[in-house]
Amino acid sequence: MNSFKHFSYHHLFLILGLIFGLKMVFVNPPWQTNDEDRHFFNAYNLSEGHLGPQQKDSACGFTLPITLWTTIVSFQSIHFNDQNRLSHAKISDIENQDIDRTQSKFIALPTCKLIPFPYIPAAIMMKVGGVFKSSAVWLCWWGRIGSLFAYLGIIFLAIKKLPAFKPILLMIALSPMALFQGASVSYDSLSMAFLFLFFSFIIAYYFQETKITFRQVMILFLVAFAQRFSKDGYFLMFFSFAFIPVSKFENKRLYLFTFGLMLIASFLPSQLWLLYLNHLHLPPEPPLQKDYLLDLSKNLHFHLQEPLYSVKLILLNILQQGQLLIHGSLGRFGYSYSRLPFPMMLFLLLSMIYVVMSEKINGVMTIRFRLPIVMLALLNCLAIMILFFLSGTPIGGHLIHGLQGRYFTPLLPFLLVFTFYIPKPYFKQDWSRVIAPIISSVVLVYTLNFLESYFYSLPK
Repeated sequence: MNSFKHFSYHHLFLILGLIFGLKMVFVNPPWQTNDEDRHFFNAYNLSEGHLGPQQKDSACGFTLPITLWTTIVSFQSIHFNDQNRLSHAKISDIENQDIDRTQSKFIALPTCKLIPFPYIPAAIMMKVGGVFKSSAVWLCWWGRIGSLFAYLGIIFLAIKKLPAFKPILLMIALSPMALFQGASVSYDSLSMAFLFLFFSFIIAYYFQETKITFRQVMILFLVAFAQRFSKDGYFLMFFSFAFIPVSKFENKRLYLFTFGLMLIASFLPSQLWLLYLNHLHLPPEPPLQKDYLLDLSKNLHFHLQEPLYSVKLILLNILQQGQLLIHGSLGRFGYSYSRLPFPMMLFLLLSMIYVVMSEKINGVMTIRFRLPIVMLALLNCLAIMILFFLSGTPIGGHLIHGLQGRYFTPLLPFLLVFTFYIPKPYFKQDWSRVIAPIISSVVLVYTLNFLESYFYSLPK
C-alpha cells in the first residue's frame, strides 16, 4: 500500500470526473435534470449579456427566441416508461436545428430573479460553444460542459488542499447524484463545489501546524461568499470554523473577526442582489404552483397554534421519507425521479463509511472538534426540512412537499467524515486510496448504463 501514499488524488479525480462527467452530459437527455429548464433560461439570458430579468405587462421574465422556447417545452413532462422513451436519432435531428433569433417573445418565469452568479460557467461555455453549434440542444450541452468544468476545477482544488480524507471527497464528488447535478445547467453545480471546497479548508486549517493567518481567513470568507452567491440553504456550515481551537488562530481577535466575516457571507450576497432587483422595480414573480395555497407566514402562524403537533409531523416525515432522502442524496435523477437500485446505493454508502473509517491520517481530530460539526450538519438538514415544511407545503399540510434527497448531497462530507472518523482505525491495511476510485468508477459505469437504458429506446 506504500506505493499509493504519494498518489496524486486530485489529478485522478480530474481524469475520472472528465471521463464520466462528459459522458453524463450527453447521456442525460436535454433539460431532464431537476428544474434545468428554468436554470437554462437564466444561463441563456446571462450569455446574451443581460445581468438581470426583464419585465413586460406586469410580469417578470426573459425575452427568448421562439424556437428555443418551443424546443425546451417539448422536452418537459415526459413520462418515461417502456412505451415512451427518447431515441438518439431524434436528439440528433434536433441538435442540427439552429435557433431562429429573428423571432422572439417575452416569457414570464418564476425563477427570473435568481442571482446570476452560478450560471457564469454555463453562460460562458454557451457563448463560446455557440460559435460552432448553436442549436437549442447544443446550447444545453455547452452549458452543462461549462458547469462541469467549473465543478471539477473547484473540487480539484479542494482535494489538492486536503491533508487527509481525499478518497472520501473523491467518492462523494463522483457519486451519481453529485456528478449528475455537477454536469447540469443549475446553480447546484457551483453550490456543491464551493461547499466541498469550504469543507477542505476547515480540515486543512485544523491540521496545519502553523497559525491560521488573516490571509487564510479571507480565503475562507471568499469561498463562503461564493457558495452563498450560488445558492442559499447551507450558510450554517460556514460556522463550522468556530470549532477549530482558538489557539490555532494568530490571535483571538482574528478568531472573532472570522465570525463577523461568516455573518457577512451568510446574508450580504442575497441583500446585495435584492437591492439590485429593487432598483429595477420588478413585479412579483408568479407562483410555482397555482393549484394550492403556499404562504410561509401563514403556514408558520398555522403551525405555531399547535407547536408540539407540528414537531410530531416533522418527526413522522423524517421516519417516512428518511430512506428515500438518503437514497436520493446518492442516486435519484431528474423530473422522472428514477432511482438507482437501493442495494447499489446501500453498497456505495457502506463503502464510503468504510473509506472514512479505514483511512490512516497523520494527526487526530478530537471529539470536541467533530461532534459540534456533526450536530451543525444535522441541524442544517433539519432546517432544510422545516423550510420546505413551511414554504413548499400547502397551508396546514401534513406531508412535506418538494423535499428531495439531492438537497442533502452537499452536506455529505461533513456528515460522513465527522461522524465515522475514528482516531485509531480497526483495519490494519488502509485500502481507502485504492477502493475509492475503483468503487466510484464501477458505480458510475452502472449509473451511465442505467440512464441509457431508462431514457433511450434500443435501436431497431
